[in-house]
Amino acid sequence: MKEVDFKYYYELKKGEMSFSNIPIGITRSNTFKQLSDAGILGITKAGRGKTVRILNPLAYETFLTTYFPENIAGNTRAANIIKLRNSKAKKRQGSNICFLRGAGKITVNNHTVDLREVTKLYGLFAVYDPNLFIGKLCIIENLETFLNAEKIFDLSYTFLHKYGRIGEGFLNRINVNELLVFSDYDLIGLGEYLKIKESFPQASLYVPKNFNLLFEKYSTPLPEKQVATGRVKNCTEGVVVEIRDTVLKSNRFLEQEVLLIKNES
Repeated sequence: MKEVDFKYYYELKKGEMSFSNIPIGITRSNTFKQLSDAGILGITKAGRGKTVRILNPLAYETFLTTYFPENIAGNTRAANIIKLRNSKAKKRQGSNICFLRGAGKITVNNHTVDLREVTKLYGLFAVYDPNLFIGKLCIIENLETFLNAEKIFDLSYTFLHKYGRIGEGFLNRINVNELLVFSDYDLIGLGEYLKIKESFPQASLYVPKNFNLLFEKYSTPLPEKQVATGRVKNCTEGVVVEIRDTVLKSNRFLEQEVLLIKNES
């Protein structure tokens, strides 16, 4: 069941509820009908409307503990399956997992990690909810580009790819001197860059010198669902304005993986 079902069935324990205040999706459901037919819930007229009340508290309590066990804590997919019979019923907090690659040493949760050695042996270093101290960092949006970042950037950078979208909580755990953001050249990528820049004013967006040529040759139609956020619409930073206007006027965007192709002059 969904989170909204959880809310209303528990609210009903407090007393009578107006039938009209309960979502139609609940009152027309098989579960609600079965509770009514079994005499567990009663529906009575009240003025011009109707009210719903519990007729059999013991049976209703059994129903609640079966479908909505109160002792299930947290908001993981597993908890949602047990609590709501639906792993996606309630929005979950994002997972702060990130991947790192590089040729230098960084500090992760107050421990020194030799990324050169780890990258050589395993290809990347993965960490959950980390505190990071890094001199030069390049945040890369897409996994394929992250795994081949040395083909584009010099190895003075530590490369980071975040699993899922980057939030303020994750950014607050990063300490960095120099920060480069490498994203797709679309409205989402620009929005991510500007979000990062709010936490790190020194951040800059990586744009290849031959961007216009690459855009003309390799750009693809912009997905209909992409819209410019307030950050992107109101931004006056030259590089953002240029890319934003190019994307909106052409209704096309450039994927960052294009830069894995040997740059054309």
